[in-house]
Amino acid sequence: MKEQKYICKICGQTVKPLPDGSCPVCGAPSEMLVPKPEHDEE
Repeated sequence: MKEQKYICKICGQTVKPLPDGSCPVCGAPSEMLVPKPEHDEE
């Protein structure tokens, strides 16, 4: 099973949130991270 990744609405990076839910790249709060849609890779 793949780990959920998120897209930061501030910096645009695809990230795995830090333990507090913030963006590890720019420090944006968890409210600024949106789940990245998963696509089947065939």
